[in-house]
Amino acid sequence: MTGRPALPAVLWALAQDTLVETVRALRRHPVAYGGLAVAVALLILFVDRPLALWLHGVPADERWFFRSINEVGRSGWMFGAAGLCLAVALVGGWRLWAVRAGFVIGAVLMGGWVVNVLKLAFARARPRLLVKDGTFDFHFFEISPDWNSFPSGHSQAIAGFGAALACIWPRFAWVFLGLAVLPAVARMVMLNHYAADVVAGYATGLTVTYALARACAARGIGPIKQGENR
Repeated sequence: MTGRPALPAVLWALAQDTLVETVRALRRHPVAYGGLAVAVALLILFVDRPLALWLHGVPADERWFFRSINEVGRSGWMFGAAGLCLAVALVGGWRLWAVRAGFVIGAVLMGGWVVNVLKLAFARARPRLLVKDGTFDFHFFEISPDWNSFPSGHSQAIAGFGAALACIWPRFAWVFLGLAVLPAVARMVMLNHYAADVVAGYATGLTVTYALARACAARGIGPIKQGENR
């Protein structure tokens, strides 16, 4: 007797499909992602160091706004809010809202996995090391909180969250994506990350979220229609 596949199997298949769709996105838009790679490289070579040193010299009281939103990119509250929505939707039998909440959780989570792999692979020194002793380097494949600057996980999380909301309510897409920029920029202003880290993290959040949306749509459960070009 056959029936519906178990939920863990569906989620695992979606995770695999999302990675496939992420690679397809890179192939589908080679000019855009090639330009992004060049922009990130230029930031690393010519902008990150002088900008970080300049920001270090800006008085703390002049950065109060960015300090106040610096931790908005933490994924904990996103999982908490979406998880609460999911629980209420399941209890109430509201399938649409359950799918939406699950999609938000998946978008932030999947992007986080990708970013953590990249952090390990690149192992870039944090700006605090530049300020401390001039260290401005990549070690590659090193596990250390001082060497996991690239890409920015906070930027990925808030971008993924904003992109997920944009998929659900496309009419307000630019509002969600625009608001997500502010906490991402705060990570740079407060010297948690370099500019290149923030750009790469934000782009990762967008790419993985829309890849997940396409993977879900192919199974008829996502927030966008199958065949939409995202």
